Amino acid sequence: MTGRRGRRTLAAAAVTAALGQLSLPAPPALAADRVDTSCRRPPQQGEPLPDALPGRNLTDRLGLAQAWDLAEGEGITVGVVDSGVDARHPELSGAVREGAEVVTVRTKKGYRIQRPKPPALDCEGHGTAVAGLIAARRGGEARITGVAPASRVEPVRVVGGVENAPAEVLAAAIDRVVDSGVQVLNLSFALPVDRAPVRKAVERAVAQDVVVVAAAGNEGTSGKKMYPAAYDGVLAVGAVQAAGQPMKESNSGGWVDLAGYGQDEVVLAAGGSGYRRDKGTSFAAPQVSGAAALVRSRFPRLSARQVRERLVDAAAPVGGGTNERTGAGVVDPFGALTHLAGDGGRAGAQQDRQAAARPGAIPVQAVPRPRPLLSPTGATALAWSGGLLLTVLLAVLGAPAVRRAAARRWRPAPVGGGPRGAAADRAGADRFRTDRARPPVAPALDGLTGGVSRTRRGRTDPTHRTHRTS
Repeated sequence: MTGRRGRRTLAAAAVTAALGQLSLPAPPALAADRVDTSCRRPPQQGEPLPDALPGRNLTDRLGLAQAWDLAEGEGITVGVVDSGVDARHPELSGAVREGAEVVTVRTKKGYRIQRPKPPALDCEGHGTAVAGLIAARRGGEARITGVAPASRVEPVRVVGGVENAPAEVLAAAIDRVVDSGVQVLNLSFALPVDRAPVRKAVERAVAQDVVVVAAAGNEGTSGKKMYPAAYDGVLAVGAVQAAGQPMKESNSGGWVDLAGYGQDEVVLAAGGSGYRRDKGTSFAAPQVSGAAALVRSRFPRLSARQVRERLVDAAAPVGGGTNERTGAGVVDPFGALTHLAGDGGRAGAQQDRQAAARPGAIPVQAVPRPRPLLSPTGATALAWSGGLLLTVLLAVLGAPAVRRAAARRWRPAPVGGGPRGAAADRAGADRFRTDRARPPVAPALDGLTGGVSRTRRGRTDPTHRTHRTS
């Protein structure tokens, strides 16, 4: 028995060895573990930057130089679910983690997650542009620096394009990047319908305290919701032109929260180097994601909800207030980092006190009451002085009337006025002046007899004698 079994075993081994020599194709189930994800055609090559870029660059428009004095995104990782990120670009040196790839396959699950084969590819160039707006380093071209230049990017590449991926594949990509431990998630794509797998994946991200930022889309529609931007707990980002006007392609609605710059922005190109221009809400959203990274870096104890509130409250309004095209306004990174507690007076005092308890918030001080110019004593003295001054003024103004009354010897003025009254007033005034000018009558002293000389109808008193000298 033992000998026969041994011979059968040797025979089976020989047959197996013979079959192994044949070059038969392996069945699909036994294919190599890794799915080939190489690009069918090379990505669009970038161009060198001109010596002078027209208009102000993004660093100046967003006031990033002032924001970087407070935070640069240190210790924060931003997840990017997109077309991949080309980490070979010098502006992204040290900014990109390994990440992952999600591939659509014909299995029960419908997708496969695998590690990207170095170098990481971005066949479309979209994800590289998004990553550059978030985390391009300060040591490179100063005009292209990302909003949070000290943060890192965790890329998850959706092979074949986000717009062509099934909902399960997109959900798997979101779950994969959230599980990697990111604090901020950028989703620069917009779906016209609500897909349950994507919605549930976003809900899981929000539940894990991740700040989720999504683009509003570029169809130019009004009122129609786009997803994942319109999901609860997501910051929906529209786009404005360089001068601040809403971009006409940007979708609008009451679900839009913020805006970023999205018209002809200079972005990083895939392929290892170079730059290009592009537009859309896809490039406005990473500006908000970068601002969220700055806030989370400066205030690590803030929750995702508090970070969202801070970004919305600190936004620069477009057109004077909140609207359906730009939400609360253009994102303001420096304003978000220095925003005072509360919401600018829209809530009551109780909500302001609750907001003041947030970590990193500066408590709002009470507005000082204006002090009176004079003390009560000073006010009383001023009133008495005013009364005396008024009395003197009335006396001065009334002096002519007093003089006229005295000239009439305090008799009432003729009734009826007119020329007779005026003539009488003038005559009385003349008599008054004459009487005042006439000297008083003094008694004449008689040098001899001491008698008084009086004149009576032109005759002389006989007691008075006149002596004449010879």
